[in-house]
Amino acid sequence: MRVVQTRNKSLVFGILLSVLVVGVMLTLGQVPLAVSQPVTIPVGTMKGAIPMDGANPLWESIPGVLIPLSGQTITTPMHPNISVKTVMVRMATNGKEIAIWANWGDQTLNNTVIGPQDFRDQMAVQFPVQTSGAPPFQCMGQSGGTVNIWRWNAEWQKDLGAGVAGMWDVDQQYPSIAWDFYYEEPSAGVTYMDRIGRSLGPFNPGIWSGNILSDPDMRNSSVEDLSATGFSTLTTQASQDVFGLGLWEPYGALKGGCCSGPTWLVVMKRALKTNDPNDVQFSGGASIPIAFAVWDGQNVERNGQKGISTWFTAKMP
Repeated sequence: MRVVQTRNKSLVFGILLSVLVVGVMLTLGQVPLAVSQPVTIPVGTMKGAIPMDGANPLWESIPGVLIPLSGQTITTPMHPNISVKTVMVRMATNGKEIAIWANWGDQTLNNTVIGPQDFRDQMAVQFPVQTSGAPPFQCMGQSGGTVNIWRWNAEWQKDLGAGVAGMWDVDQQYPSIAWDFYYEEPSAGVTYMDRIGRSLGPFNPGIWSGNILSDPDMRNSSVEDLSATGFSTLTTQASQDVFGLGLWEPYGALKGGCCSGPTWLVVMKRALKTNDPNDVQFSGGASIPIAFAVWDGQNVERNGQKGISTWFTAKMP
């Protein structure tokens, strides 16, 4: 390689000034210049049960890694102007389970899609099912390269506290709503038991068809366990093995968190080993590729319109 030297101070000054200007512009635009944290995420150890409460002080002993995100611009629908640029991640195991702690800044709480103008906050982690060799394509895997995706959903989190119906519905979102009488509808209104009873076929094709988005009884928690082998192949797994809990903190960041201001704090947990061939399996000492995605509902992010990361490596103890 040939090294060119110059004594032209004006040229040197001009180059340095250009670099400085570009750096300032990227900083003001909140564009990460580089991955400032190591590409390896060390999986810490905990004794006893791993807390689902992300604010539990036990999580402060686990090292955190700040993951940069960029807009998904690989396939349509693209969304380059994302609002969440980074997510802080911690991972821990107790020898039986593995958990992922995630924290990111979000100025608004978006946890329903009842209205046509509404979009939900979400966060997902992705693992290749086959952890040996090069990982598959980072966006939803590829043919012959299945990925296991854990997707936490703020709307499902809200559904956990929605009462006997098990999900937030139109009459709760719009309490003054009025509608015509439907055939076989009880005079007191439709309860969840009515939805899965006589009215199942005529009025609830989602539940009738076994759609987990419509039937909260199919969910274990606010996390959906999925598989994919490329674009448009995302599939809900028959066995839902992941548990999750999310908390939106409106009054400021928690101790040891990612940032100041309102934040989301999510914990997802699963057994190290499962019987599902489409699940990633964790073993001691393994290095497992992992990638992340975040959706900000306020920024109308949904489906492929999201912030994504490259592959990182989770290092098991």
